[in-house]
Amino acid sequence: MLRVDFQKIKGFTLIEVLVSTIILAIGLLGLASLQTLALKDNQDAFFFAQAASLAYEMSDRIKANTPTTSPPWQSATIPTPLGAGSCTSTHACNTLSGCTPTVMAQYDYCAWKANVISRIGTTATAVVEASPVTGGVCTGPATRRCITIGWNRNKSLGTSATNTFQLEITP
Repeated sequence: MLRVDFQKIKGFTLIEVLVSTIILAIGLLGLASLQTLALKDNQDAFFFAQAASLAYEMSDRIKANTPTTSPPWQSATIPTPLGAGSCTSTHACNTLSGCTPTVMAQYDYCAWKANVISRIGTTATAVVEASPVTGGVCTGPATRRCITIGWNRNKSLGTSATNTFQLEITP
């Protein structure tokens, strides 16, 4: 008959519990880091969706403001935006008679940039420029416009990278 001496194996169960607790703690730390990465990627996907929506909004503004003669968005130089904070000031587009296509383009650009900053953040960049754009997806002729929206993405260890969304349109 086999006899087990319990005096010799005292504490072996305690070591097993300690090892399994350490393995469980490492697994929980892994789950926490996965959750953190998922939240970062979710925020980045949200910003990408916002940038796409804002780019198409500006595309609609440009296409709506394309008169038959001398469209401001097809000229070689993009209409310069109004000064900072001027989007809500009085301008000629409050009435039907004084709103020229150039003034409307300036107002649209300024209001759109303010909308980009309010929806993506103060570090966001928003540019409408003539194609082709170096290093981007906008490679068409100069009669096209490239809408570029950029935002900062925080990576691990305190570094950051810039993500961009580009849309090329024909006004």
